[in-house]
Amino acid sequence: MSQYNHPSPTSFFLDEEKRTLYLSWTDEHESVHDWERLRWACPCAWCAGEGGQPGVLASKKNLSREETTLINIEPVGRYGLTPVWEDGHKTGIYTYEKLRAMCECDECRKKRS
Repeated sequence: MSQYNHPSPTSFFLDEEKRTLYLSWTDEHESVHDWERLRWACPCAWCAGEGGQPGVLASKKNLSREETTLINIEPVGRYGLTPVWEDGHKTGIYTYEKLRAMCECDECRKKRS
């Protein structure tokens, strides 16, 4: 399936108490994303590395509360979203495919096991 045929988010909700991102999709799925897991999975070159070099997350054992507090989500074209973190980081583009693959809802977890 090409990235343009993939379901896309229609809305999001940041649950500050549960520190969870909820995304509603065009196919009526609601995906669930723990903020800290999202940050650990940041795909940007700074966090994940590039050119065979590790990113900054490779040398960390823990992330601060600011690094794992999601304050907004920004769309990137028709293919992804960029989380805006409390520490100011906002360069990671999570494709729709990546976000769906990372969904932590019970249904998606069962499919992966």
